[in-house]
Amino acid sequence: MIGPSGGRQFTPPPSNSKLVVITAIIPIMLTVGLGFLLESRRSMDVRALAAISIYALLPSLIFHSLLTTELTLDEAFPIIAVLILATGSLWLLGKIAGRIRQFDRDEESFFLLATMFMNAGNMGMPVALYAFGQRGLDLAVICVLIMNFSMNTLAVYYASRHRGGHRQAVRTVFSLPTIYAAAVALLMRHVLKITLPLFLLDPVKLLGLATIPVAQLLLGIQLAKARTRVGAHLSGVLIPNSIRLLLAPILAFAFVALLGVEGVTAKVAILICGMPSAVNIAIYTTEFGLQPRRTATAVFTSTVASFVTLSVLLLALES
Repeated sequence: MIGPSGGRQFTPPPSNSKLVVITAIIPIMLTVGLGFLLESRRSMDVRALAAISIYALLPSLIFHSLLTTELTLDEAFPIIAVLILATGSLWLLGKIAGRIRQFDRDEESFFLLATMFMNAGNMGMPVALYAFGQRGLDLAVICVLIMNFSMNTLAVYYASRHRGGHRQAVRTVFSLPTIYAAAVALLMRHVLKITLPLFLLDPVKLLGLATIPVAQLLLGIQLAKARTRVGAHLSGVLIPNSIRLLLAPILAFAFVALLGVEGVTAKVAILICGMPSAVNIAIYTTEFGLQPRRTATAVFTSTVASFVTLSVLLLALES
């Protein structure tokens, strides 16, 4: 995958939308399949992998991305606004649904995690690149940064609040290194106007690049552990998956029209909002013990279903 500071400029390849989606999804499914195969052959320590990802890899990815991205705030603001409005609307919808259906705390947390947080990184970035070129990738990177921040705050909060209530969830958020990695990177870039020498920055970059494949392997391992029970969870993920894949891009389209966002920025905003559930929510629910098998089922099934929904969405955006 190409990082935020990649030097080469890309243009969209002359291919149809379905081929674009296939190109982005097949590598993901192969990596998830490898994780599934590993767990099928030998028992893997899921919690250790989740801890490595949360406490080492994710902070590295966030720090390097914030320190090296080239987009300005003026260029990023429209897509940030659409993303925040769409995500906030999904949060409100989840809260209303929880009241109507009388969800308990765990059920509401799962519902919010599965619907609010999309896979902007290991699916959104390559699809945006192949569909809309370098400009699409640059805009997708902004979405990744926003999603990483929200997942490392809101997603951690909802994944962990069942352990000890609201105060314990807030303490958990501020005990993770990701929020401090982001703060240090922003301070260095915008206040101190300094960066790290390459011999220090390169190891951080390598650790960050490992985040996506490790998350995909972990998802495959989770699916293998839950393979005998996946069928039991399918009915429980149908509504969250439908909201994530169908309603979310419709909301994004409405906010794009409301704010007057146009061109590639509008297309990328809608595309990113139509991505399946984020792989990282499977990591968090594993680490904090919140319905990990059901969450893994939601991530896996929404990813498979997105092969169809993203094809239709890309065709609609290009029509």
